[in-house]
Amino acid sequence: MKRLTRLALLPLAMMLAACGTDTYDTGDGALSGMRADFVEARTDAYANMVSIETDDGAQLRLSQPVAAEWASKPDTVYRALFYYSPGDDGQGAATAEPLAVQQVLVPEITDADDVEGGVKTDPVTLETAWMSRNGKYINLGLLVKAGTADGKQDPQTVGIVYEGTEQRTDGTKLISLRLYHDQAGVPEYYSVGTYVSIAIPRLPGQLSAGDEVSIGVETYDGTVTRTFEI
Repeated sequence: MKRLTRLALLPLAMMLAACGTDTYDTGDGALSGMRADFVEARTDAYANMVSIETDDGAQLRLSQPVAAEWASKPDTVYRALFYYSPGDDGQGAATAEPLAVQQVLVPEITDADDVEGGVKTDPVTLETAWMSRNGKYINLGLLVKAGTADGKQDPQTVGIVYEGTEQRTDGTKLISLRLYHDQAGVPEYYSVGTYVSIAIPRLPGQLSAGDEVSIGVETYDGTVTRTFEI
């Protein structure tokens, strides 16, 4: 199978060891001003996240470096859901105090004909689907069933499959994608939330204003299709 990403079953908010807390306070505590944004996080030469850019275009320097097992490459940009407290460095530059970080999967887009064994569409729950404000990503919020058998949890697989492009009479195009999901026999005991981002620049062909992208997701209630205009 080509370029399909293993599904990382991560908690919705993986607490950073440096934070020294297991829960979020409420009211006027230190975490009362917490924000959660989908971001591109950049690592330094030591593979520590040192800055983020939100989907709203805000560029923030982290008040302390952040290390994550899934972000292991130096000088690399990773997609993430970042929990932080906004601030400044006293000289007018925006900063972010990191509180928690969750991996967001960005699978490569694989042609349906290149998927060995055929496209698997085991059902998931589609909670939400939206396009980033900066137009870089189509985002999917999913609930995936999981569980353990004989004390171990086998990996599932998720990916994005390209099914073709329709050329319309008005000159625009419709690019059709599908969520690939292989449950791989994992028991469906409980639901785990995860996010998948489809990188618009990775879509096949040259896109123009007015073109659309549709993504089909097999759910427990049937196939759900969401369409977005570029």
